[in-house]
Amino acid sequence: MISEILDNSGFNTLIYDDPYAKICLITSIILEFQNNTEYQKKIAYIDLDAAFTSYAKAGLIPFIEIEKIDDDIYQSQSGGLKIYLPSKDILDFIVVDLIKSMEEYSLIIFDSINSFYNLFYDKIVPSSNNSLKIGSLNQLLYFFLMLILKHTSYFNIPFLVTSMIRYKRKGVVTSNRLLNKKSSLNFYVKMKNINDLSVTILRHPKINQKNFIIKNKISSWS
Repeated sequence: MISEILDNSGFNTLIYDDPYAKICLITSIILEFQNNTEYQKKIAYIDLDAAFTSYAKAGLIPFIEIEKIDDDIYQSQSGGLKIYLPSKDILDFIVVDLIKSMEEYSLIIFDSINSFYNLFYDKIVPSSNNSLKIGSLNQLLYFFLMLILKHTSYFNIPFLVTSMIRYKRKGVVTSNRLLNKKSSLNFYVKMKNINDLSVTILRHPKINQKNFIIKNKISSWS
C-alpha cells in the first residue's frame, strides 16, 4: 500500500509522535517490498536510534529475523534487509558504503532525523570552545541527506526519512525545515487501536490529504 505511493525523486518523510507506531509502519513497508515480486533487491536501513534493531533482535518483529555481521551491521537471514547502526565516528563510512552499493537496493530508510542530533549530543556543549554549533550540525545532516538523495534519485530508489514531531506552544512542527521543503511525500502515522495503524497523507504530488487504516498489523506483536 505505502510502497505504491513512495516517490523516487525526493524525500519520503514519515513523521510520528509514537515511536512504536513508526516501527510498526516501517515493518509493514519492509514486508510490502519483500513480498512484492517487482522488488528483487535489498533494503538498506540506517537505524540511528537502534529501536527497530532492538525489536528485531528480541524476536518481536514478525517475519524479520536478523543476525549480526559485525559491530555496526546486521542482516536479515534472507539477506534482503541490511541494517546499519551508526555512531558519530563511523557515520560517514556507513554513508560511503551505502552509496557504493546503492544499485543493490530497492529502498533506503534513514531513521531518524532526531537521533542524528543525539549522536553528537556530547559535543554540543555551549561552554566548550571545541563544541559543534547547531548550524554546523545541520549542515552536516543536510550534506548526508542530500548526498544519499542524489544517488537514490539517480538509481530511481525511494528514500524514506523519519522525523519525530516536536510540540511547541503555538502548534506542531516537524524537526527539520529541509524535509518540509524537499519532501515529495509527507505522511503521519499513529496507532488507531491495539491492532491497527492510522496513516495520513499530508503531502503528495498526486494525492490530496487522505486518511486510511492499515488493519491487523499489530496483533502478532504481543
